[in-house]
Amino acid sequence: MNVQAYFHRNAPDGKELPALDNPPVLAGNPTRPSLPPLTVDVGSAGEVNEELTVDEEVTGPPSSEETANGNEGRDGFTTKKPTNDLLAERRKSRQERQDDIKKLVTNVSGATSVRKHLKEGIDLDVAHKFNKKEFIVSMLYETLPPIVFSPLAALILEGPTRAYHLMNHRLFLPIDKSYQKANPAIIPFFWIVFFPIIYMGSISVVLFATHREELRNKIDTWEVFLAYFAFLCRNAILSIKYAYYGQEELEGVRSPAPDWTDSHQSRKLIGAGWRYPLEHENLVEDELAEAQDLIDVNLGAPSFKVHCSKAAAFLRKFDCHEDYKADNKHNGEDEVSAAFVVHQFVRMSFSDDIPFGFNAFIANWVPFLMAQFPNWIRFSKGQAAFGENHLEKFIFAGLFINRFMFFAQLFLFGYIAVHDFNRRRKCMKFLGKITQYPGVLLSDFLLSKDSKGTKKDRENAKKKEKEEAKKKKAGGGKIHMEDYQVEDAEMGGQHPKKTDTTTCDDPEIEGLRLYIDLRERGNAFAWVLSRRTAKAFGEGYFNRIQAYVGVLFIYAVVAMISLNVLFWSNLNHYVSTIYYIILKTVFIAICVLTGISEATKLQELVTYHRMILKNEIFAIDQTLTDNKMALKFPDGGGSTSTPGMHKMQGPPVVKSTNLMSPYRKNTPKPKTFKELQDVEEQLLAAKTILQSADNLIGYQEEIHMPVNVMGVHATQGVYNSTIGILLTFAVLAVEGYSSGGLEYVDGWATFKTD
Repeated sequence: MNVQAYFHRNAPDGKELPALDNPPVLAGNPTRPSLPPLTVDVGSAGEVNEELTVDEEVTGPPSSEETANGNEGRDGFTTKKPTNDLLAERRKSRQERQDDIKKLVTNVSGATSVRKHLKEGIDLDVAHKFNKKEFIVSMLYETLPPIVFSPLAALILEGPTRAYHLMNHRLFLPIDKSYQKANPAIIPFFWIVFFPIIYMGSISVVLFATHREELRNKIDTWEVFLAYFAFLCRNAILSIKYAYYGQEELEGVRSPAPDWTDSHQSRKLIGAGWRYPLEHENLVEDELAEAQDLIDVNLGAPSFKVHCSKAAAFLRKFDCHEDYKADNKHNGEDEVSAAFVVHQFVRMSFSDDIPFGFNAFIANWVPFLMAQFPNWIRFSKGQAAFGENHLEKFIFAGLFINRFMFFAQLFLFGYIAVHDFNRRRKCMKFLGKITQYPGVLLSDFLLSKDSKGTKKDRENAKKKEKEEAKKKKAGGGKIHMEDYQVEDAEMGGQHPKKTDTTTCDDPEIEGLRLYIDLRERGNAFAWVLSRRTAKAFGEGYFNRIQAYVGVLFIYAVVAMISLNVLFWSNLNHYVSTIYYIILKTVFIAICVLTGISEATKLQELVTYHRMILKNEIFAIDQTLTDNKMALKFPDGGGSTSTPGMHKMQGPPVVKSTNLMSPYRKNTPKPKTFKELQDVEEQLLAAKTILQSADNLIGYQEEIHMPVNVMGVHATQGVYNSTIGILLTFAVLAVEGYSSGGLEYVDGWATFKTD
């Protein structure tokens, strides 16, 4: 890091500072920290996803907390590893965020209109809208072959400077190593492996088109068409990603390497960053902050009043991310911040990996076996699996590569979409369950601060087991002195000294639950903001995933239309094409229907949560009626059948024996008319907020922004319609086959004539 350049870049009021003769030297190790081996994920004709480290940079004078933690350099500056997100780099500092919370807690209603109450605008483009122009341009770049044609298109559309940055970032023509500092081996990999594969597939299609008459009875035209259409669908999915980029991110892709890195690219990819969000530093936290910016709220200000004081005390000491702590320095001892609750729910839900075994077996072997299937059919008919001459072998090899690579990517995108719907539904179910007595076990949603998700945790556990086995083998099965001392201390009744933080492994967590009473002052307000933020979390990824399901459905429909055309017409085709269409449509249809089903279940939670609110409103109305009767008949007279009323001497009380009452066990009951009036005011206030929350959720998530798949609202009707469309095509295909008099001689179709 050039310190002198930093000071000049940050000169006040745009003034240029004089050159520094002796720039300050930063303390600490200037070398780049090491990371585990990088995982390469080929995303497009010019894209790779990988995790990387970033250089430490000077961030200005240290905060008191950083200084206390010993992070201060010799010259009074701290070194901080920035996140790999353009939006995160421009957000406020920790102290500024604390100041905002301090301003908002005095008027918690300001948490819903942050920019208005803090009297500041927002200069971040956080609205994720579909950019049609960028989709078309990206589709062109992805479809044209790399090295020559896509860079040439970029040069024409972008200009020389922007095109140079674009083709290096997206790897259309990677020639500058400075754009891939984290993994320099990726450039040779593309030139030696990936580009030849891409060109082999493209050239095979061109050769077939130019030698069509010669290959008429050798290679099926429909087999080539379906392989190329899978390539186009894959390109559409990749282009949708860029269509949902913000303007700042689109400019970043067209900017020099320091402004946009390969880690930025990795974090934005569904197959890398969003597949394992906890493995990418601060990705979850950045997306939560962006969600709050998007709906103009601040979850740091409102807090939940927790029913169990022991659970509240545990959560307030829980070791978690510094920006999402339960104790926001302004709430009470029995309160936890809404930001903490949502952060923990999101981390736990999005830590889930795709079911174990899918990545290792299904995602790889199913596409590979299906790609080989047409070759096996040819071999079973006594024909050469990959053709007889060099031309046929080259084309068949190119078709095999297209079938394998592009169907594997479509298949993977489909199941990641299903997985994301499921993760979101889990998070929203947490928010609903905490309002239902007795609440959620803390062990069900608390996640260690250092956890990188179930996949990494599983890998680390296996690694630890191997290391322990090696140690045990090396030590001859003897207990190490450190282990013996710990065991001896525990047997002697001594325990390690506790710190001021707790973890999810703490034995105190057992049996503790988080329960939120929506009739408590402020709980309903905090719950609605939490729910809206959780819904907006990762919206850019969510919009893309909803569109991916639509692309897969289009492929399934086109495949079924092709099947009907072959059966109802006299077009020449090979029998393996029929089998391949049926198999591929079945797998794609499973992805589509499962995705629609999960999206529908996610949308149905809106109705479930609205029912929770309506149930609370109904209970409050009954309690208010009881209170009115108590005030009207202070001697206990009047209607003896009124629920919740005693006939007794002295001041009346409201029964609290059922869970619908606002009073819980060990809660003092009102004994005077004034206390009854206070209760009535509190319940009326809670009822007003609950009614507003019900209306807001109903409008926003059922009318304005419901869950969509294929461009329509996710409902059971969409699921049924999708099944109906696919079954209709299947029935028509069977009818066409039955009435067409098809016969397959040596695998090629012949039609009987009367």
